Formats: sequence, C-alpha cells, structure tokens
Amino acid sequence: MRIGENTVFERELPLRCAVNARDLGGLRTEDGRRVRPRLVLRSDLVTELAPDDRAFLVDDCALRTVIDLRGADEIGTDGRGALADVVARYHNAHVYGASRTRLDLTEVAPGDTMFGRYREYLEHSAHNIVAALDLLTTPAHLPALIHCAAGKDRTGVVVAVLLALLDVRADDIVADYAATAPNVPALRARRDSTAPLPDWIFAAEADTMRRFLSHLTTEHGGAHAWATRAGLDESAQRQLATILLEDAQSH
Repeated sequence: MRIGENTVFERELPLRCAVNARDLGGLRTEDGRRVRPRLVLRSDLVTELAPDDRAFLVDDCALRTVIDLRGADEIGTDGRGALADVVARYHNAHVYGASRTRLDLTEVAPGDTMFGRYREYLEHSAHNIVAALDLLTTPAHLPALIHCAAGKDRTGVVVAVLLALLDVRADDIVADYAATAPNVPALRARRDSTAPLPDWIFAAEADTMRRFLSHLTTEHGGAHAWATRAGLDESAQRQLATILLEDAQSH
C-alpha cells in the first residue's frame, strides 16, 4: 500500500510503548498539495509511554496539544498519562455512539458493524468532533496528537473528517485508516478483557472507510457541509487548510 512515493508505514512514529502511532504528514490533496509533516499525529493509548517516547514527542516533535477522545470512565481507569502533564494543552473530547461506551467494552448486538458505529459517531458526537478540529485552527496549539484507546475507530473518524475537510484524496484517507491493519495483533494482545468478541471489532478494513466517506457525502453533503452544520464555520475550515497544507510548489 503506497501513498505517492512513500509507503504509509514510513509515517509511523518511533514509539516503543504505543503500537499504532503515525504522522498525517505527506497525505495528498486533490489539487496537489500535501499535509505538512509533524503538525497532526494520531495514536493509540499514550498513557504508558516510555521516557524516550515522551522525549521524542515533546522535544523532537515539539508537541503542544493532546486531544484525548476517550470517555471519562476510560480515563478514570487508565489515566491521562504523563504526556498530558508536560504538553501545553490537554483536551478531552469524548467521541461516542449511541451506547456512549467504547466499542470493545460493549455487548455486540447482531447486525452491528464498524461502519454502523462510525455513522453513530457523526450523529451523537458532532459537537466533540468539531471541538477537537477547532483546536487545530490555532497555530499555537500545534503540533497536536489525537488519540483514543486503539487509535483506530474514534481517532479514525476524527482524522478522516479532518482529512476530508482538507480535501485530501479519498484513496489517501482510506490508506491512512487501513495502515492500522498490521498493528491490530498488537492492539488485540493489549486488550485486558477475556470476553470473546467478533473479529470485525478489531479490523481496519479499507472498505469500511470507503463506506464511511461515501456516507459522509451522500447523507451529509460531504465533510464541509457536515462540519458547518455541526458548528465549524467556513472560515475555520479555510484556516485548517492554510495551517496544515503545504503549497503545491513546495514539492
């Protein structure tokens, strides 16, 4: 799986104690621009980072903001982690579906799908998704790291909406989401509960993101229309592009 000249896996962050962390830098827009490197990072749980992991993020990446998409119960159990105490800003924006509970901690109903849960996030957590994105419109808040427990579902939806607002190519959005797939065994091994769950809960299939992007377009009029209705106005959306995208001439 390739994005331009570089494989998506070359954007992985060299963290020893996070297993699904990468940079959004390098993803391409429809008009030939790219997302600037090391401005927005995505990750799984960052509550148990090693000291050299924190040093990489704070010193090498100059991280200023952590956007935590987990719920209060999860934070109460796993904590915020030391990283939250050393960056300038920590913001909790809980992304949830109808159950308000993390997917792999809920009882799975017949007919549930990952795509169905992602649709719920747009419906039930619009205000929190927009709050997270709005933080990225202020240069002083960047670089920022967006994370949840696995860095796959809640993070995947927030990142997908962000990239769609930047007019990143759909293939690149899908490839960035699917880059989680090789990390799924490590994510699954880290899960504490022994309750059996279907494999689809842990999957990061490209078709799931394709369906989500199609749903965003057909049911909500696209990312820009959805975000405007949810409270992120057009000037803020333009600011995201100004800050996060390189000029096409810079390549």
